[in-house]
Amino acid sequence: MDKATFFKLLDKYISGEASLEEEQQLLNFYGSFNKSNEDQPGLDMPSLDDRMFRRLMESVETSEPAPRMPARLVARLPIAATVIIALAASLYFYKDAAPQAEPEVFTEINQKNDIDPANNKAILTLADGSRISLDDVKNGFVASQGNISITKTEDGEIVYQKLDRGRNMGSLSAANTIQTPKGGRYNITLPDGSRVWLNSASTLSYPTAFASNERKVRLIGEAYFEVAKRKNVPFRVESNNQVVEVLGTHFNINSYEDEAYTKTTLLEGSVRIILNSAKPNAQLLKPGEQSLTSPAGPDIKVQHTDTEKAIAWKNGYFKFKNTPIRDIMREIERWYDVELVYDGKLAPDEFTGYISNDVKISGVLKMLEESGGIKFTVKGRKVKVKSIQ
Repeated sequence: MDKATFFKLLDKYISGEASLEEEQQLLNFYGSFNKSNEDQPGLDMPSLDDRMFRRLMESVETSEPAPRMPARLVARLPIAATVIIALAASLYFYKDAAPQAEPEVFTEINQKNDIDPANNKAILTLADGSRISLDDVKNGFVASQGNISITKTEDGEIVYQKLDRGRNMGSLSAANTIQTPKGGRYNITLPDGSRVWLNSASTLSYPTAFASNERKVRLIGEAYFEVAKRKNVPFRVESNNQVVEVLGTHFNINSYEDEAYTKTTLLEGSVRIILNSAKPNAQLLKPGEQSLTSPAGPDIKVQHTDTEKAIAWKNGYFKFKNTPIRDIMREIERWYDVELVYDGKLAPDEFTGYISNDVKISGVLKMLEESGGIKFTVKGRKVKVKSIQ
């Protein structure tokens, strides 16, 4: 009996308009709920208190004088019995009609399901909490904060500039935040002239006017900094469990939460890495060195590194050198704003090479496939990764 037929019969039964044949159909259907689970393994009885359910069932049974109940005896059927029939049937139909999750179908990458690379997308949050979508606003004036003007250049960069000191613009300092989503990136020039390249899924918080004795910003994610030199006014970047302190230099910080370490790579000048821990710890970096710190660890590990690889994302490509596929896919996940699905255990293969990050995702995945041992399929913004023999 389908759902529509049952409720139609139940309405007629309650109103006393059901024929003897219809009453029998309804009672036969109700009887199917009164059988053991062994007889009806596919039926689920209502999850009610056992004593309550037993009383309702007894009420139905004692109120059913014969297999063929005359319509005039409908009034003798207790309301509770009618409710339990409707409830049991509803659960039966709910279970029977519950949609079964269809298996996801992943297909080869083609022009129709390809995915674009990261581009200039970010949200600027001002001191009053207002949010500005930078990819939607036109070039030119964006907003003002105190005596600072915020503009957007033709290259899609946000620039903070100090206005005429004589103009009364209110507070001279306000907290701003710029946030890139997955699949986004953005460049910003801070009020002191320092430039920051913000990678995908990253957040930079900063004041619109720095203090006279220090310049402090906070980073979540990854960014490349070119810090303007200011004698005796250090520039500090807080990220995870560390502070990077400089006077004027070029460096990259990778502090994504899904990475095992926060990596600070120095290209020019010098920086000091300071751990925020109970045990004071600090290390100076020289150009070509990289520090590794962990929120859980009290130590700073310093190593020589490939600086080109560290800032490849900023220069328009991925560079891998003996890199495991999972490490590569984390970069791809953020850059292309995709969700990763791993099909089985991945082979411990490592990849080496250059791949442009300014192409659609198909170009990157196909080059990885050509290296051998890996296969990719997609469904929407999901990418399935599978090792092949």
